[in-house]
Amino acid sequence: MPVSLSSSIEMIDTLQFGLPCIGAAYHIYGKRHALIDTGTSHAATRIRERLGSHAPDFIFLTHVHPDHAGASAMLAEAYPEAVIGVHERGVRHLVDPVRINESVRASTGPLADLYGEMFPIPVERIVVLKGGERFDLGKGMRIEVIDTPGHAPHHLCFFERSHRALFCGDALGIWRREMHVPATVPPSFDSEQSLATIKRLAEYQPEYLYLSHFGEVRDAATYIDRYDLLLREWMGRISELHRSFSDEEVIRKVLSAPKFQGLEEPLFLELKMCVRGVLDYLDREAC
Repeated sequence: MPVSLSSSIEMIDTLQFGLPCIGAAYHIYGKRHALIDTGTSHAATRIRERLGSHAPDFIFLTHVHPDHAGASAMLAEAYPEAVIGVHERGVRHLVDPVRINESVRASTGPLADLYGEMFPIPVERIVVLKGGERFDLGKGMRIEVIDTPGHAPHHLCFFERSHRALFCGDALGIWRREMHVPATVPPSFDSEQSLATIKRLAEYQPEYLYLSHFGEVRDAATYIDRYDLLLREWMGRISELHRSFSDEEVIRKVLSAPKFQGLEEPLFLELKMCVRGVLDYLDREAC
């Protein structure tokens, strides 16, 4: 069953990588229903089972990476009345996902099968979002769209003002199993934009954060401050190593930290991608 977080918000564990408490989608409802993120393509059946008779009117995507949007085409087909909301820079990847599927295979290597394949969505089903849009779900529930580049240039967050609830995708990193890690994956992570996004999200003064990876955070202000510091430290550590060592040596040194030992292979490989994303960013900035 979905995890009820309030009278109007439920969390659905998407069982990313086949593991619990790794990836989440969120069901928000007043008179109308919205789904924020869909998990990978492998999560489509699970999402439908957890929604039960509640067909979503809106499927909002924080961004088009496959662990957030992978099941969007299948759910669009299952719920023909739903519209799919995505950043204007992500539309082309939903309509024709060939390039993003190729990018995922290149970036994730052995994880590609676990992320699954994305399939096309007819353009007429898509609502183009830029930030600033508001959607009324009824019963006082309103979703505001926030443009939040950094993790990806097409990243969005969604704010429900009556609960002061911020659905933040990957904009505020990965927090699961008592481990906090910056979400700095390739191919287009941007540190400067990420730090600006963190500052902007703090200005909304949310009380609750709903992380795609993973779950509810109730002390939002403390978490946001901590993530700002964590990202700066992560960038500093990798930048320092990058000046003296090869990329592979940097990855090995960063991931040799004791807190990263004993992780399941998919999570360890995901962390390698987070280091690789910073290295790619540093190389772009050096050009």
